[in-house]
Amino acid sequence: MISSALQSLRSGKPVLIFDSSDREGETDIVVASQFVTPQIIRMMRKNGGGLICTTIKSCHARKIGLPLLEDLYSSNLSIGNALTDTNDMKYDKSSTFSITVNSRDTFTGIPDIDRSKTVNHIADFIGNIKNEKPEDFARIFRAPGHIHLLIATDGYFKNRRGHTELSTYLVEQAGLTPSATIVEMLSDSGYSMTYDETKKYADQNSLDIITGDEIIKYWGENH
Repeated sequence: MISSALQSLRSGKPVLIFDSSDREGETDIVVASQFVTPQIIRMMRKNGGGLICTTIKSCHARKIGLPLLEDLYSSNLSIGNALTDTNDMKYDKSSTFSITVNSRDTFTGIPDIDRSKTVNHIADFIGNIKNEKPEDFARIFRAPGHIHLLIATDGYFKNRRGHTELSTYLVEQAGLTPSATIVEMLSDSGYSMTYDETKKYADQNSLDIITGDEIIKYWGENH
């Protein structure tokens, strides 16, 4: 299934990633950011329904100077340390959220066309990261915006096994710009879709669905 998913990503098709039943127990729709279109954003918000986010590697975030939100909050809010206390988080001990951005070449930033443009510009920036400077990022993007940036943890699965790491690693293994755009799949039940619901969706739409365990096993064999 890994080889099929990698080929789908290379062709611009979405793949579905279920993390694991002992973590979030959620499935995300995943697309390589460089291939995101307005039609992809529309599909994500209609058939996924969760928060549409775009991932970047931690080394790229450091070069740009992008912080994790929890660090920003803890350093700048009087209640920051209490607010970012994750002892009651049931699926992990940290999040990967960074800032939100819009491309400066958008209007409000929220329509499908605007969001796909922002994602494409992020992928372009990351693809040319060796030649970019932090001030170039500020020239191309404004914050806050409507695309949530996620920073994949250093070392991938050595320290964290979330959708941010799973999707970024898979896109990178496909030989693409290491940025994925992802969204959680939500159910009309009021909860996230179950694995069976997302497997049915994958079958109906001829999409690959893989698990976090499969990706991490592949990583272990090839790391």
